[in-house]
Amino acid sequence: MIEVIDVASPPPATVESCKAVLAEQGWVVLQPYLLRGGGGVRGALSAFGDIIPQFNGHDTFEVTLKPGFDNVPYSQSLNGIGPHTEAPVYEPPPKYLALHCHRQARCGGGHTLLADGFAFYESLDGNLRDWAEESWIDFAATVQPGSGPRRTHRARIMSEIDGGRPVFRFSYNLFRFGDVNPSQSDMEPPAPRDADTPLERIALHGEAFFHENVVPVLIPEDCVLIWDNHRLMHARGRYSDPARHLTRYWLR
Repeated sequence: MIEVIDVASPPPATVESCKAVLAEQGWVVLQPYLLRGGGGVRGALSAFGDIIPQFNGHDTFEVTLKPGFDNVPYSQSLNGIGPHTEAPVYEPPPKYLALHCHRQARCGGGHTLLADGFAFYESLDGNLRDWAEESWIDFAATVQPGSGPRRTHRARIMSEIDGGRPVFRFSYNLFRFGDVNPSQSDMEPPAPRDADTPLERIALHGEAFFHENVVPVLIPEDCVLIWDNHRLMHARGRYSDPARHLTRYWLR
């Protein structure tokens, strides 16, 4: 059983205190009373950054069950999703992700899982760290598993933007299966994959680090979870309640 972080005791009382918590620990939950101003959720998020379009071309994405994704680790399935940072194919990736919870799963699953990507990178052994610092990776993401255009971007796992601000990129799916949103066929190669390449070793080490250091958050309904996508990896636990519904925003 995953131990759920108590996100409401005591909650940050103001937007400014939320910003301070976000800067310190990398994530924060906005309580409903912070979302009830004239601008609603969008108005509250505007204090943290500009809302930008996502893979679907819209500035929101509905994280809820849709047909056709039963066998893949995708946000519109019931399946768990492995550790990753959002949109590593963008330059830069969105600075913050926000999930507005309309209805949380009633089954005890569906947690948003967080872990510190900077700490993971520091934990790499010397050879893997040297490889990561020297190697460019072809990040690739199909809009949704098995269909839609494919976006690519070459980058290092750790890079810098805006005069030295670090950006961490990671995708277990990409490092193991070749796509941020792999199809079922991507995950079923005709022969076993070589698990001893540097990229596969980083994927497996990242998965192990994630599970050893995970912070599980079950977002309260009518609240918004925000986290630093340039710093934290995130994942999702499997769930079985088809009524679970969140709206995702990207901020820069």
